[in-house]
Amino acid sequence: MLGDQIRSIRKKQEITLKELAEKTGLSIGYISQIERNLTDPSLSTLRKISRALDVPTYLFLGDERRGSLTLRKEDMIQLSQPNSSVRYQIMTPMPSGEFLPQSLVARFELDPHSADGELPVIHPSEEIVLLEQGAVDVTIDGETVHLEAGDTTLICSNLPHTIVNPTGVMATGYSIFTPAVWFPSTRRSPKRKDNS
Repeated sequence: MLGDQIRSIRKKQEITLKELAEKTGLSIGYISQIERNLTDPSLSTLRKISRALDVPTYLFLGDERRGSLTLRKEDMIQLSQPNSSVRYQIMTPMPSGEFLPQSLVARFELDPHSADGELPVIHPSEEIVLLEQGAVDVTIDGETVHLEAGDTTLICSNLPHTIVNPTGVMATGYSIFTPAVWFPSTRRSPKRKDNS
């Protein structure tokens, strides 16, 4: 249930009820009631909690399927941002009170002649990129590697990186994050100036 899910994520991050209350502006008693499934929080409350735990709000909005770690295609979460040329399909079960995934698998589609963002992204997880179709250039900490369909590369944790599709066809592939990293936990870093 929702409360179990919130408690599980909070405890995994070693955040106390008091600390969560301070971060959200909610009372300890109210958060405790939510975690014990005694009250249903509003969407604005869920947003405050998700920001404080640094996880996306959608984690708390899904239909929890107890007892099954199998995802059907039609149940997978689709992620995209306005004016973005990349779309993600989350292929890993969402965290719940019963299970917290250690890895995250996302399938991506990157439009022709586009990048996954204007600035490099940094996250605390290792990321394996497996290209399924097309070709991409992956720039990791200033060095670029070209991938064709079937190729893989590993991006070490905390290194700025971008993925660019230089071709005229859609590029598709998979990103595997270990440990699991949720998209709001990532940050964009300013582009490095080339001093050469």
